[in-house]
Amino acid sequence: MLSKKEVVNQAKAFAEEGFLCSESVLLALSKALNMKSEIIPRIATGFGAGIGRHGEICGALSGAIMGLGIKFGRNHPLETLEGQSAYEYSQRMVNLFNARLGHIRCKDILGLDISGEDGVTEYRQQKLWETKCRDIIQITTGLAYDLLQAKASD
Repeated sequence: MLSKKEVVNQAKAFAEEGFLCSESVLLALSKALNMKSEIIPRIATGFGAGIGRHGEICGALSGAIMGLGIKFGRNHPLETLEGQSAYEYSQRMVNLFNARLGHIRCKDILGLDISGEDGVTEYRQQKLWETKCRDIIQITTGLAYDLLQAKASD
């Protein structure tokens, strides 16, 4: 597996290329897990900016939960242990994220409602993508990476 620094730097690079928060985190975690799929990052696109720019759960957090699902999710309904593991690690991710950032909702983290055009304009004027969101992408990727490593040593 890639190092934490490499994975976090990958997420940063994806964000700098123009990928959304949800896409950047999922792409970096999928690379760390050596998972290649034509649906990554497409599956994460609608989760950006708090699910389709609605300002709800942070897209970076959504991307991290999807990334954790690569390792801990299940493929069959009878795989109860894996399903339980996915819930456990998702809960841990949400709790770590909330403890670190104080909120899980995009609009609370940003202090701005970006669901309307006025909010988007203000978001762009304040350059929040550059000054806040990219940092959140890196923090979130690091937290998710730590959870992936914790499972490896459990």
